[in-house]
Amino acid sequence: MSRQLLSQGEQAQAVAQVRELITSSGQTATLLRKQDGETLYGTDEGTFIEVSAFPLEINETPPVELAKKMDAKASVLPELDVRVCDRVHFGITEYRVQAVIEESLFGALTHRTLELVELHGS
Repeated sequence: MSRQLLSQGEQAQAVAQVRELITSSGQTATLLRKQDGETLYGTDEGTFIEVSAFPLEINETPPVELAKKMDAKASVLPELDVRVCDRVHFGITEYRVQAVIEESLFGALTHRTLELVELHGS
């Protein structure tokens, strides 16, 4: 017998609270995606076009154990259509999305975490 730990109302409340945290950070970035027809497997070359501006909460100093794998970590709203190899422009820095991780709380998708690598010379 399976027992649900959170009611649907509690799940909705958790999702709303995480949304509030992300949007109240006051941080926004621009999502960029490679133009269709310009994809060469394994390359970052090509023209990237703006998809949308979006709210995020970004940490540009990830934990030491992650520092060799990524340069920043960001929390974004769960409905953002972000993909591995997209780019995120935040302030004066452009990042490549290395991983998109869905975060949930007892079955409720609350947000996505992006692992980002800084692009130098972009």
